[in-house]
Amino acid sequence: MALIREYEERVMELRTAGEVVGPVHPYIGQEAIAVGVCAALRAGDSIVSHYRGHGHALARGVSIDALTAELLGRKSGLCGGRAAALVSDPAVNLLLSSGIIGAGIPIAAGAAMTSQVRGSGDVAVVFLGDGGLGSGVVHETLLMATAQRLPLILVCEHNGYQGGTRSEEVYPDLDLTRIPLGHRMRTVSVDGNDVTAVHGAAAEAVAAARSGAGPTFIEARTYLTRFHLQFDKPSTERRPAAELAHWLDRDPVHLARQRLLAAGTADDDLAAVARKAAERVAAAVAFARSAPWPTPSDVSTNVWAEKP
Repeated sequence: MALIREYEERVMELRTAGEVVGPVHPYIGQEAIAVGVCAALRAGDSIVSHYRGHGHALARGVSIDALTAELLGRKSGLCGGRAAALVSDPAVNLLLSSGIIGAGIPIAAGAAMTSQVRGSGDVAVVFLGDGGLGSGVVHETLLMATAQRLPLILVCEHNGYQGGTRSEEVYPDLDLTRIPLGHRMRTVSVDGNDVTAVHGAAAEAVAAARSGAGPTFIEARTYLTRFHLQFDKPSTERRPAAELAHWLDRDPVHLARQRLLAAGTADDDLAAVARKAAERVAAAVAFARSAPWPTPSDVSTNVWAEKP
């Protein structure tokens, strides 16, 4: 969680400096979800992310050097500098990061069905936001996953917003668990800012999926402490000040720190964790800056054109 937080802060600085091209969708405030879920997985399991995917990638074990090189458009990046934030990494079974709302959900179902057919015992996890539940393909996938008892886990990062629109302005009921329950899917609601609670829910869902008990929908209630989208300057904050203050008091990194201190962890040990995270991020940025740019032939690789 400390690494993800440090990384996201640094990436926004790089975007302001013009070294990262294109918008940045920060994951700050939701770190407990990525870490809690990915800590419950094993090597053969698959994950599918979305456009706010740096946290998922780092929690899953993607090379921080290759991820940073990708964001800076370098040849040494995960996808050769072509993908920016929408990365994939077969080395850790990160299948997809998609900017199309809901598009990754049937991909994850396909991975779950592959595991089921092969009898591997592996599971597939897909992360989605509030807005993803408005996509028709999500309901098709929920229906299929339940009917086929797929080893699929859907993790809804319920942060109350769909871009700059409040979810309450879109959905008639903010109890999002009613949607998967309507498809007779096992459903759990959890405090998404409590990494221990998230991990517990994910571990139970993974165990159920591996045993053949079918899919689980996890609603993780959370909040973005940085607004939806960051360009050259921090985007204008449109959310109510009292709402933002409430969630800042429930920052997941702060909550985890307080819990560790209460359990007897030394403050110096936590400071060392933060220092190590900063060193790893600094080293990754240095690696990316020194990495070569792709050549024209590199850029054109895997691009096809069909004659009319």
